Amino acid sequence: MSTLPDYELYDALALAELVKKGEVSPQELLADAKNRLSIINPKLNAVIYQSDALAETLIKNLDKTSLFCGVPFLVKDLLLPFKGVPMSNGSMAMKNYIPTQNSIMASKLNSAGLITFGKTTTSELGTSSLVNTAAFGATLNPWDVTKNSGGSSGGSSVAVATRVVPMAYSSDGGGSIRLPASYCGIFGFKPSKGLNKFEDMSTAWAGAVVSHVSSVSVRDSAAYLDLVSGNTEKNYCVSNPTSETYLFSATQAENKLKIGLITEAPTQTYVYDECIRGAEVAAKCCEALGHEVEYTKWNFDGRELMRAFLTVVFSCTNRDVSNMAALLKMEVKNLDIELNTRFMSMVGYGVSQEEVKKSLDIWKQASHRLSDLHQKYDVILTPTVATMPLSNNDLDPNIFEKLLMRFFISTGLGKRIINKRFLDALIDKSLFQTPFTPIANMTGQPAMTVPLYWDKSGLPHGAHFMANVGNDGILLFLAKQLESQSPWREKVPDSSSF
Repeated sequence: MSTLPDYELYDALALAELVKKGEVSPQELLADAKNRLSIINPKLNAVIYQSDALAETLIKNLDKTSLFCGVPFLVKDLLLPFKGVPMSNGSMAMKNYIPTQNSIMASKLNSAGLITFGKTTTSELGTSSLVNTAAFGATLNPWDVTKNSGGSSGGSSVAVATRVVPMAYSSDGGGSIRLPASYCGIFGFKPSKGLNKFEDMSTAWAGAVVSHVSSVSVRDSAAYLDLVSGNTEKNYCVSNPTSETYLFSATQAENKLKIGLITEAPTQTYVYDECIRGAEVAAKCCEALGHEVEYTKWNFDGRELMRAFLTVVFSCTNRDVSNMAALLKMEVKNLDIELNTRFMSMVGYGVSQEEVKKSLDIWKQASHRLSDLHQKYDVILTPTVATMPLSNNDLDPNIFEKLLMRFFISTGLGKRIINKRFLDALIDKSLFQTPFTPIANMTGQPAMTVPLYWDKSGLPHGAHFMANVGNDGILLFLAKQLESQSPWREKVPDSSSF
């Protein structure tokens, strides 16, 4: 029995306000969150660790003036150390690893009043767009349990979609916030590179990775961005935010925006009709709000850019696996990691620093080209993903591919396999689902997925928006307009159906 009627309809800021007024206690909210988790988690597998001791300590030391005072919170189990809480990074090798210190980011979350009580699922090292690990199994889509949640922030997206929590910590290196948010029917925002002052992601996939939250409401996402960008230190007021805050940006009256609509994948791969429909519905919503929308095209070589993306990811995965081995004081060959991860690491070992540099130069060139496009368009609109939700094993290598991977690993030939033909084959096999989202990671642009369209079978399809670097406020303003026009807060998956 819920202690707060309609708990699932409150966003984080609203729950915090209730706690500050004394209308509900943090203990009661935590009980509500745990109750909902007990219903959905056995069926969907969104949370892998519960941290009761941490939650109790946070409630005991709660600052009643904090921004998210007493709000139940979950964090993605990837690269975010909380003292005394397991951090597996989605890997069997690290399943029992327990950090002894908080990261700066963890301390910031604790001081913000968020009551972290568990860790959510992710793919191993965040490298897959599905969550289906050897360590913890698959995380399922709450709208269709025969499909995967999407990754790598799948657990966080599912927890928010089912309203266990109103927002959850996530990270995004190629769409890992936006892809599962689209499949789960929630708001997913990726801020501009470098806005977060409390988390250094500069070495994570060469700066492509950023962290933020998956959320029920736009204003929660905006307030969280204020928190991590340092804006909350300036007499922050939720009810009357100052003009320099992102929360203010989400409510201000902007001039009419010019929006460029692109429905073709930059990789020339197939885009499902319903995904295109989601973007077109969003375009009509924008036009109804008074914005100008017109079709346009990409102004860069998408295949070249995605080859550069994969080259850097391979190189960084090799470093990440080596760092994992060093942390666990083991040799890489003895790590209990998945075949895909081991293969990616070996391929990455063979990537030279010159090849990395050339790839990063291609990222910069694409950034310049998109800046040119943004001279004409305030916002670029695309589908968020190119496919319907995938099944758990859809991206798995087949038997022949597994044999080849083991051969290349055992012989060491994997160190010399990377070339244009190999990368193009991977784009067709592994990136056909996500041709749109990695662009903003490489360019550093802000991007978001907005849940505006559910198809006849009841599946959500997010619309993806990108703005020029630093124009996060424009996206939040547009998102808030769309949220007011086509509210999604009450669209909650029916727990009796899974």
